[in-house]
Amino acid sequence: MSAKRICKDAILTAIALVAFMVENLFPPLLFFAPGAKLGLSNAVALITLIIVGAPDAFVVIILKCTLGAVFAGNPFSLVYSLPSALASIGVQTALYLTLFPRISLMAISLTGATAFNIVQLSIASLVAGVNMLPLLPLMLAASLVAGAAVGLIAFLTVRFLPRSVCVNDFRERRIK
Repeated sequence: MSAKRICKDAILTAIALVAFMVENLFPPLLFFAPGAKLGLSNAVALITLIIVGAPDAFVVIILKCTLGAVFAGNPFSLVYSLPSALASIGVQTALYLTLFPRISLMAISLTGATAFNIVQLSIASLVAGVNMLPLLPLMLAASLVAGAAVGLIAFLTVRFLPRSVCVNDFRERRIK
């Protein structure tokens, strides 16, 4: 791994971590969905996937979850956040590499947000020993809001980035 790539990953991780910490200062996104957040740091992971590549997106998400849990003072939150974030970026990676540009970044983001919430509720059910899947419709509503916002942020960011910043061929894949 080159020094330039490590620096890009470090900068992207720092941006994701700052977005995560700032977002933690605000109350939940939707009053009816407990703990729902917009997930601004997930926009950074999606942008990383597009401009640098899948391995780097996974590195950024793992570091963001790990450091976020430590900085927020809640290491146990890693039990919920890391598997959910890995599922989300995994689904987004598969869709981006196989179906983009036939499907939009918005659709990719919405699918990732949905995967995140499904995995997180499943883990919460296992940890608590209580079926929390009845909350799924509420969490899916939150996924629509969060996924749309993250998709829009990723689209606008990538659309206007200079070519010199990007390693991948996203310009050739036509982000419109």
